[in-house]
Amino acid sequence: MAVKKLSLVQRVSNWAGDRLAMAIWAGRTRKMPERETTVFARLMNLGSMRFQKDRPLIKPTPSNLRKFGRTVYARRAINRVKGAVASLKWEIVPKANVKLTPEIKRQIEIVTSCFNKPNHDDSFRTMIEQAGEDYLSFGAAAIEQEVGGDKMRPLWMWPVDASSIQVYAGWTGDKNEARYSQTLGYGNVGGVQGIPLTNDQLIYIRKDPNTNDPFGIGCLEIAFNSISRLLGVSDYAGNVASNGAPRNMLVFKGADKSTLESMRGWWRDEVEGQGEVPMLGGDGAEVLKLHEGKDDALYLKYQEMLIREIATAFEISPQDLSIEADVNRSTAEVSDDRDWSGAIIPMATNFSAYLTREAIEGKLGFSQIELKFLGLDREDEEATAKIFETYYKNNAMTPDEQRARLGLPPIESKWGSLTYADVQLAIAEKRSPGEEPINNIGVSKNGK
Repeated sequence: MAVKKLSLVQRVSNWAGDRLAMAIWAGRTRKMPERETTVFARLMNLGSMRFQKDRPLIKPTPSNLRKFGRTVYARRAINRVKGAVASLKWEIVPKANVKLTPEIKRQIEIVTSCFNKPNHDDSFRTMIEQAGEDYLSFGAAAIEQEVGGDKMRPLWMWPVDASSIQVYAGWTGDKNEARYSQTLGYGNVGGVQGIPLTNDQLIYIRKDPNTNDPFGIGCLEIAFNSISRLLGVSDYAGNVASNGAPRNMLVFKGADKSTLESMRGWWRDEVEGQGEVPMLGGDGAEVLKLHEGKDDALYLKYQEMLIREIATAFEISPQDLSIEADVNRSTAEVSDDRDWSGAIIPMATNFSAYLTREAIEGKLGFSQIELKFLGLDREDEEATAKIFETYYKNNAMTPDEQRARLGLPPIESKWGSLTYADVQLAIAEKRSPGEEPINNIGVSKNGK
C-alpha cells in the first residue's frame, strides 16, 4: 500500500508540475494576478492599440538624426560615452550568494564563448559599439539573438538598426506573439511586409523608459534642436568670416548701370583678396565701415551656449566638448567623476541587465550567472590610502589585510602580518636603553 500511495503522490505531483509548466508557458502562473490597468493608456485615444492592434507603432524620430550624429560636437559626445562603455572589460560571474560549482563553471564558459564572438563579423566590443550608437541616438539598442545546434557555442547575436524596429504596443506577453517588427528601407511600402520578431528573438534595450510609449529617449533626440541651431549659426558665422555675407550695402547716388559695373569690376580687381585698404577720391577724408570687425558678429558666445546644451543632453561636462573655460585640475577631476557616474555607469549597467535577463536567462536558461562590467566603481586612491592608514594605526588592520583588499599578494616577511602596535613593540625591543627614536620607523639619533 505504501508503494501504491507513493506512486499516486508522484503521479499527482507530476500532474501538478505539468499544469504549472503549461501555465508558465502560457505566460501566467495559476496564482499570478491579472493586471487591471492598461499599458500605454494614452495611446488608446488614437486607436493605436484597440482598433489597430495588428499594426506596430512607429517612433516619430527625425529622419536626419543619423546625419546630425555625424556633426562635430554630436560625434564627440557620442564617442565620449559609447567609447568608455565599449572599452570596459567584462566577465561572466555567479550571482550574489551563488557558489561556484562545476555546473556553474560550465555555464560561465559557454556564455563567455558566445559573448566573445557573438557572430562571424563582430566581437563583443564592436557589437556594443554599434548598439551603443543607436542607444544614444534613438533611445534604444536592438540585438537579435538566436540559438544554434552547437552545445558549446549555442547563442548567436547580431546588432540591428534600432531605427528600423517598430513595436507592437498591445503585446499580450505571449512568447509566440510578435512584439517587434523590422521595417525594410524607410518603411514597408506597398505589399512588402516587415519582419516580425518575438520577444525572445530581439533584445530591445531602452534608454530612459517611460509609461507614455514603448520607446526610449535618446540623447541625440534631445539635442536635435540645439544641433540644428548650432549648424545654422555656424554657417552664418562662416559666411561672415569669409565675407560671404557683407555687413553693409553701398549706394552711389546718380550712378547708372554702366558706372556700377565699372565700380564692381574695380572692387573685385583692386580690393577683394588684396588685403589693402581701398581708397576713393572726393572732397575731404572719410572712413566707411563695411562690416563689424569684432567677434560679436560671429555669435561665438551663442555657439558656446549651444555646445553646452549638447553636452547637457548627453549628460556629460562641457569640457568633454572642448569648452574649457575656467577649468582647473580640481574641477576637471570632479567633472570627470560626474560624467562617469551620470553617463557611463547607467549605460553600462543597463546593457548588462538586459543582456543578463534576455540572453543569459531568457534564451539560454542560465539563471544563476550574470554579465558584469569591470572597473565601474572607481575609487579615490588618496582617500582610500588615508582610510587604510587610519585602520593600520588603530590596529584594526595589518598590511597583508590591506594588500588582500587591493588584490595584491602578502608581503614576503613577518612584518606584513603584524599590527601597528606589534611593529612598535618590536622596534622598542631592538632599541638601545635610553635611546630615543626620531621617527616612527625606529631610526635613532645616531642613525641606527
